[in-house]
Amino acid sequence: MARKYKMNRRAARAAGRKSTKMGAGELQDMIKTAVKEALDEQKADEGEEEPAGEETDLAGILSAAVDAVNEKRKSAKADELNPDDVDELLDAVLEQAGAEEEGKSEEEETDLEEVVKAAVESVNEKRKSAKAEEIGPDVVEEILDAVAEVMSDGSADEEGKGRKSTTAPRQTKERAGRTSGSRIVQRKYSSIYMSRGEGMSRVKKKEVPAQIRLARLIKCGDVWGRHDPERAAYFARKNYDDEEMAREFKAMSVTSPADGGFLIPETYADQIIEMLYPKTVIVELGAQQVPLTNGNLNLPKMTAGSRATWGGEARKIAARSPKYGNIKLSAKRLSAIVPQSRELLMVSTYSADAMFANDLTRRMQLGLDYGGLYGSGTEFQPLGIAKNKEVENINAKAMNNPELADTNGKITADFPVYVSSLAFSKNIDDARAGWAMNSLLEGFFKNIKTETGAYIYRDEMAAGKLCGMPYRVSNQIPTAADGTTDLFFGNWSDLLIGDQMGLETYTTLDGAWTDDAGITHNAFDENLAATRATMYDDIGVRHPESFLYCKNIKVK
Repeated sequence: MARKYKMNRRAARAAGRKSTKMGAGELQDMIKTAVKEALDEQKADEGEEEPAGEETDLAGILSAAVDAVNEKRKSAKADELNPDDVDELLDAVLEQAGAEEEGKSEEEETDLEEVVKAAVESVNEKRKSAKAEEIGPDVVEEILDAVAEVMSDGSADEEGKGRKSTTAPRQTKERAGRTSGSRIVQRKYSSIYMSRGEGMSRVKKKEVPAQIRLARLIKCGDVWGRHDPERAAYFARKNYDDEEMAREFKAMSVTSPADGGFLIPETYADQIIEMLYPKTVIVELGAQQVPLTNGNLNLPKMTAGSRATWGGEARKIAARSPKYGNIKLSAKRLSAIVPQSRELLMVSTYSADAMFANDLTRRMQLGLDYGGLYGSGTEFQPLGIAKNKEVENINAKAMNNPELADTNGKITADFPVYVSSLAFSKNIDDARAGWAMNSLLEGFFKNIKTETGAYIYRDEMAAGKLCGMPYRVSNQIPTAADGTTDLFFGNWSDLLIGDQMGLETYTTLDGAWTDDAGITHNAFDENLAATRATMYDDIGVRHPESFLYCKNIKVK
């Protein structure tokens, strides 16, 4: 843990008064000298070393930093900081630091830079409500730089000389009230450090999973921020101490829609999509993602290629021209409404965020999978593999080959070998070849035995493969009333997912919606909240010959 020091503010101020006609460099040297003298004076007055758990006089450090900033401004003939701004800011910092320290163990540290920034946000929120002028970011940066300099200089000097310090009394003419009455500094801070100071070791924050970031983005933007990026940034800092998220919300303040929903910030959008897509069956098997910049994308494809031909001397070379086709992707809306109890949505704990994010993302994943497998190809749905007329179908009930399947659709152990061989005869890429099935068909394959009772596929399927190719299970592949189901096989890299704008969310605390059973719910009456997630995507097969759709397979 970095060492902590107490400042004699009176000495720092005295040093500042002597330097009104000095340059910036001389002023800095004078401030450093004042810091050293203050530490020596404190040690001499007390006559003893500070205990191991030494504390930091936070108000003294901040006051010294403010004085240093004012002296630099005076030497540069610039306006000094407004005393009202300084008093309000120092009070807010002390309050914020007290809140940060509460509940922390002795080993945990508090980053003073984060505390100051959070305090400024709090002050500016109050001023914004009162329609007063806010504290500018340039002022904050000046103060933070001065604090870092004071703390790092003190740390370097103490480490070199092995000194330890205690608190000295401090009182000035300008802010004498701060050390008396209700304004006296009651709390000490034993774990304050400054992240921008050299030699100060910063505790690395634990990486937050993408799905938890998604839940926090929605809560800060939709619930607490109410679609106001400035408010969202404030709550990102207040509730989650997430400076990166706050900056993203700030960047959106000019372009984000006020009423039509809240777009996930661009920096987070890629992370969210990377978290969302891979959990879908089609992407796990190798479906490719492409951007739909303007909502549409035309991709040329070669339907017949040219090849080299043999010939003799003075014979004409046969012309074989390639033929081309086209696949068009047009963005279509994919939406999900996720109801939650209002109490759960307002909680900022990790487990509550995880529960909310899992529910939301799972619904979107199911929607993507269904579109890729069974999309109808109408105006509002993508064209899935099963509905694509160019994809070859295999009907297990009508194969007329008892070595592969009987008339009821019950397949043999040779059936998957036949399907994969038929697909590879079309020269598909085997690097991304794989199977998609439901859990009943998976169990059927695992139970196929030889005449001696040995399981044929069970050991291989324990490793996630069937006939040497990976498989994934989706129970969105239905089992009909007659006990039949479907099987998909192909080169999944030829299945394209186009995304136009990432994820958009909107949360209502007083609206109404209808669930899958046709029941209407009212958020106000039932004390619920509903989050609507929206994506604009399309899914298409680039080469239909890369897939085989097997249907009417008997599993029960």
